[in-house]
Amino acid sequence: MYSISAKYYDEIYEATGKDYHAEAGIAHKLIQRYKKTKGNTLLDVGCGTGIHVNLLGIHYQVEGLDLEPRMLAIARKNFPKLRFRQGNMIDFNISQKFDIVTCLFSAIGHVKTKMFLQKAIKNMSQHLLSGGVLLLEPWFAPEDWHTGSIYTVTVNKPSLKLVRMSRSSQKGKISIIEFQYLIGTPKGITRGSETLELGLFTQEEYLEAFRRAGLKVKHDPKGLDGRGLYIGMKP
Repeated sequence: MYSISAKYYDEIYEATGKDYHAEAGIAHKLIQRYKKTKGNTLLDVGCGTGIHVNLLGIHYQVEGLDLEPRMLAIARKNFPKLRFRQGNMIDFNISQKFDIVTCLFSAIGHVKTKMFLQKAIKNMSQHLLSGGVLLLEPWFAPEDWHTGSIYTVTVNKPSLKLVRMSRSSQKGKISIIEFQYLIGTPKGITRGSETLELGLFTQEEYLEAFRRAGLKVKHDPKGLDGRGLYIGMKP
């Protein structure tokens, strides 16, 4: 899935201006507002290269989980003191329950279907302690997705020149992004492509999934960076 971009993932999103520090700060404030447990254990599901979970580690006893081995390899290299597990958000099974579960940067979109959305949120809920909180950052809703949009990101560092061009399309309730890369390093210039497919779910589908999982749910339309945020509280 991230066969080309994993190696450059952090540089790409640094170039887009993504502010992990600010997002982690907002997440921490929300956790403190809604969490009713006394503990501080946190599992970040779909942790990617581990930046969010590392920053949240300032306040919590954290670990991360992701399906993509290339992302996990980077997370383990960059943050060797943290624990990272490989697993699918739909069916991972850890013999531990947490005070907080997070699923950020729209990682939930990878489940693609409504059935898997419900399974993933139920699974995350089952790994929460009573009084715990789940923070979930959604992908775009169907009405907010626009096909034919073209974007370019440029990384300009002394030993890395990278251009990523993307184009959006859609098939049913699946959003599709085609990425084309031109990458220059001291070793040479390479080209590559990737395709990302993410499910488009409505607000009501998210709310329904939380309720089915036995969680009280609140929707914050702004969230961490404007994409919105669902806050699930386990009774």
